[in-house]
Amino acid sequence: MSYPLVLEILASLIVQVAILVGMTSWIARRPRFAANADVCWSTMHVCVLLLTAAAFSLPHLRLVTWSDFGPARQHLRAVMAVDYVGWLATWAWLSGSVVILLACVAGICQTTYLVRRAVVDPNIGQLHQRGIANDASRFGELETRIISSNLSPFCWQIHHPVIVLPEVVRGFPPGEQAAILRHERTHIELQHPLHLFLQRLVEAAYWFHPLVWWASQQAAAARELRCDRDSVRTKVEIVDYLRSLLRLVESKVASTSGLPAGIGFVGSTSLLKRRAEQLADLLKQNAVHRQPRRAAAIIVLCTIFCSAFWLPVNPNASRRSAWSPWPTWTAQVLNTAGIIIRDYEVDGHRLVLSNHHR
Repeated sequence: MSYPLVLEILASLIVQVAILVGMTSWIARRPRFAANADVCWSTMHVCVLLLTAAAFSLPHLRLVTWSDFGPARQHLRAVMAVDYVGWLATWAWLSGSVVILLACVAGICQTTYLVRRAVVDPNIGQLHQRGIANDASRFGELETRIISSNLSPFCWQIHHPVIVLPEVVRGFPPGEQAAILRHERTHIELQHPLHLFLQRLVEAAYWFHPLVWWASQQAAAARELRCDRDSVRTKVEIVDYLRSLLRLVESKVASTSGLPAGIGFVGSTSLLKRRAEQLADLLKQNAVHRQPRRAAAIIVLCTIFCSAFWLPVNPNASRRSAWSPWPTWTAQVLNTAGIIIRDYEVDGHRLVLSNHHR
């Protein structure tokens, strides 16, 4: 795969992801979909990963090409400039992605160490007195541990789910302890650790994209707001939950929002305010509308729409073909399977020997 083609892919993906983030934000804010904003953002992250995989493995439609704008006499100079810029962009992108992935692996190792340091509290069974036992069939067997560090409660899931509570929670009233445990259990039920893992992959691939990091903040807030709603069922539970939030803030527990695959309980001040306002609305028994499948379907359609936006930054693109050539590595796989496809620009095979003729 040539550097101009990689530059074309990266530049186009930046625009496509920006459009997709904007559309997802608009959808997640609609009243009928707001209750499932976490599903909207996780669907978007899956679509971004699929969009990226398709861009590097499949040909794409070219509505316009470089030749439609650039004069022919400057073609050679443009090819050299774009090739150099493509080389810089490719290696900068790969280097940044590797650094982010290594940071995630280090974070996973650090959090795994914290989880292993935590111990099972024999008195933790008292939390089941507040209705937790009735949810056992929904969650299955969950391991709850106590850690001496002054960290916010969080759930963690690699091989099996674990809920980790700080030492300070032992002094909370049983109702507030149960409220915290229900919240973390809801994260696991909704598969939020998996959602966070997908988010981290998108962040690693688009570490340079400010809208991706903004979307990550929105997704984290949506997960907390969703669990706040789903983990309370009565006014008593709402009051206990609000008190547990206040007590944790007063205890000055450290946030765990930076965990690569863990979901923390206490977030930023602005998020805490939004969560308290939402719980106050629940006390008024405001209706909550849920249409997760429709929201996900709309975002998938938006992704298909975004996939048509390709920037004409590749001077090697031929105007004689409406489709780009197949990427080299995909073409090699298909050629091995006996499927002969075009892996070169139209007319480019006259100058550069292609894989078909080697």
